[in-house]
Parts: sequence; structure tokens; C-alpha cells
Amino acid sequence: MTLTEVIYGILFQPAATLSYLSREKPLKQGLIVYLIIALFNVLISQGIEALNFMESLANLPPNFIWLVSSIGVIASIIMLFFMAGFLSLISEIIYGQANGKGLLVCLSFAYLPSVLGAPLEYAALLIGMQSAAAVLPVFTLVWVLVLQVIALREALSLRSSQAVLLFILPLLILLALTIAVIVAVVSIFSLPFTQF
Repeated sequence: MTLTEVIYGILFQPAATLSYLSREKPLKQGLIVYLIIALFNVLISQGIEALNFMESLANLPPNFIWLVSSIGVIASIIMLFFMAGFLSLISEIIYGQANGKGLLVCLSFAYLPSVLGAPLEYAALLIGMQSAAAVLPVFTLVWVLVLQVIALREALSLRSSQAVLLFILPLLILLALTIAVIVAVVSIFSLPFTQF
């Protein structure tokens, strides 16, 4: 498949395309597409921030926002690697299926619909449709999340229910840890202090 066929397939035939990507593992293409989309979204986000916070941006140093955005792009790439490795490891532990490189490629391409979110939000803000500007990024986020679940299913040869469980498992672990920490802190501070 050429890159344009892959892009078309991700948007209109995601299961077959992600299955192909998990087998062929074009890592360089996947990371380049991910990086281009992330940089494009940063550029569009600068326009959105300028529309929303023109006065507050005037007080910041000129390159401050670019520095923060660049750090955000680097952090998202690190997070992509972490997510692919962690989910592949958890899948190997629970289901006996692992494909770290294939999953990394699939997750990179699953990010593709997010390229529509920022430009559509920016266009809606320019024409004064604030309600549409709030809904459109949520729509693209849901689209990306669905593609990520499909990526898990295809890259790791799982059933849909297993892919959904694997996808939400890190969130459940994080939630359980947060609740445990909160309970521990509350119990420590609710203990009566000894009087001397």
C-alpha cells in the first residue's frame, strides 16, 4: 500500500488497513505521519489561542508558546512509545499476544483523524460558531479513540471486547491507585493526634 492508500484506508476502511499495518510495520512512515500531524495541530492551535486569549498572550515572551508547544509534541511522541510498549506488555501478560512495533505503527496512524479537529475548530471560531467549535474536537477525539481500540484489536489479534478491556485497563489501574492514595491520605489525616 502507498501512503495515500494507507491514509484513505485509515479514514474509510480502518480495520483492514490497521491489520495490514500491523503485519508490514512501516515504522518510519508511521512516525513521520504522527510528527507531521502533531506539528500541524500545534500551528493551528496557535491560531486558536490567539483568537481566544489575545490580550493575555501579549504579556508573554514571544517564543514562550512555541517552546511549550514543542515540549508538548516531544512529550506526545514519548507517550506514544510508552503506550504502545505498555499495552503490548499487558496484552502479552493477559492474552499471550504481543506486537510492540506493529502496535506502535497502528497507534501512530490511528492519530490521523486528529488532523481535522484543530482546523475545524479554528474555522468554527472564525465564523462565530462557538458551539460547533466545542463539539468538533470532541468528535475527532472519539474517532481517534475508536481507531486506537481497532489498532489494539488488529495489531494484537484480539477480539473487540478484549481490545476494549485492554484499552481501558490502564485507566482503571490509574483510578484504583488514585483512590488508594486518597484513602491513605484521608486515613492518615483523620487519625487523632496524641496529646502530650
